[in-house]
Amino acid sequence: MLDTTSTLKRTPFYARHVALGAKMVPFAGFEMPIQYEGIVAEHRAVRGGGGVFDVSHMGEIRLTG
Repeated sequence: MLDTTSTLKRTPFYARHVALGAKMVPFAGFEMPIQYEGIVAEHRAVRGGGGVFDVSHMGEIRLTG
């Protein structure tokens, strides 16, 4: 299997995801977090408080001039 991490884009939150222990996977050309501690722990954290989903890979800004 080829290592494609060098060709994948990173969101502005990449470093934070990694610092928090995220398991990163390729998704739509980006390195995206798939989980942190585990599915059950994340489920409980969201049910007990709240959650945020990083969708910054879904937008684009084009500058011309």
